[in-house]
Amino acid sequence: MTDWLWLQRSLPTAMTGADLWEALYASEPITVLLESPARVPSKLARYSIAAGKPRQIWTPNLGEILPCLDRLRSRMQTAQNSSSDLPEHLPFTGGYLGWLGYDLAWEIERLPYTKPDTLPFPIAFWYEPSSFAVIDHQTQDVWLAASDRLELKELSDRLSNRISTSIVFPPSAGTQCLSVTYSPEQIGYEAMVEKAKQHIHAGDIFQANLSMRYSYPWQTDGWQLYRYLQKINPSPFASYWRTSWGEVISVSPERLVSLRDRHIETRPIAGTRPRGKTEPQDREFERELLACNKEQAEHIMLVDLERNDLGRVCEWGSVKVDELLAIERYSHVMHLVSNVVGTLRSDRTLVDLIRSTFPGGTITGCPKVRCMEIVEKLEPQRRSLFYGSCGYIDKRGNMDLNILIRTLLKTGDHIWGQVGAGIVADSISDREWHESLQKAQAQLAALGLV
Repeated sequence: MTDWLWLQRSLPTAMTGADLWEALYASEPITVLLESPARVPSKLARYSIAAGKPRQIWTPNLGEILPCLDRLRSRMQTAQNSSSDLPEHLPFTGGYLGWLGYDLAWEIERLPYTKPDTLPFPIAFWYEPSSFAVIDHQTQDVWLAASDRLELKELSDRLSNRISTSIVFPPSAGTQCLSVTYSPEQIGYEAMVEKAKQHIHAGDIFQANLSMRYSYPWQTDGWQLYRYLQKINPSPFASYWRTSWGEVISVSPERLVSLRDRHIETRPIAGTRPRGKTEPQDREFERELLACNKEQAEHIMLVDLERNDLGRVCEWGSVKVDELLAIERYSHVMHLVSNVVGTLRSDRTLVDLIRSTFPGGTITGCPKVRCMEIVEKLEPQRRSLFYGSCGYIDKRGNMDLNILIRTLLKTGDHIWGQVGAGIVADSISDREWHESLQKAQAQLAALGLV
């Protein structure tokens, strides 16, 4: 593990995590931004992390991913801690940044594997950056970290000499001659819903999340797309990844799991309504969502699933729901959200926590394993990075991972997204299709397609 040199600076009030990344790392071939902008209406929005090129990279194959993470965890545990003079509240003081694709589930459970992944991204990608920066948006302070004084000075100079850039807005839908491709199309998706309902009525499962993928030719730089998407749909677990396989452009609102000083949080989202065009319409949709027995029952079932997941690695009696059925509003939808907390047992590690909670129950269904078997049978393609997770593992043993929803993957001149809905016994298939599309509205708007 690297021993870091640190420099603290104050930033202009309006400077965002995206602005910081542009100043420091825009020219890097491999780089990441984990952004939680201050303008997000969420108590979770406080810090952003921008990181430069890799010092080392790990892309373990399926079957080797969790052992690799355990080795990285052990490596951090034995490293000298050179950040004792830093504020305790900083989320990241060195460690690893990366993602876990949905297929990590095949390392955790015995599941059928029926089709290849046609996208080029590895299931797991983790790296130690050569330098990084952490913004506290509450104070607008930034901490720059590098392994030598020259690199630290270069970071500081780039920040001082930064040039503000304007966001390139995507073309309007009217200028496009090509259309979005959906897989499956509406008829196929509705058929999947009916088959899932058959499993529900047969008693195999209680609820399943079924998704469809959309794709579109897109040659424009993914970073400008990310900036525009964050502008119209700011989210607390947003991220941008530039890699040799392609770009990941995500404005996820959902946390899979966080760990800090053995305190665990998972924040399931289940239950959706569109945003109203006026504040009275918004309030009406909110009342409708809170009063809907179907949405409440589905949400509580998934909260119980997360309580069970945490219970496998937490101290007895520590798992609690400290926030239940809250409403969070985003640009095009509003959601029901709850927060489940617990205390990690002293004989368990963050790798055990990942094994227990991955993938998130809100994007599989309940019971989780049987739902994953059914999803594998019904959906026409592998989920790839969609519905996996990304985030950081800090050298102090802390971790924060999102769920990769509201996400676009770009390779070459093409871009993909994936959205879905929770299916229960009384689901109406065409409504589930339209709910899925509603969740894609911000991304399609950013692409200039609506």
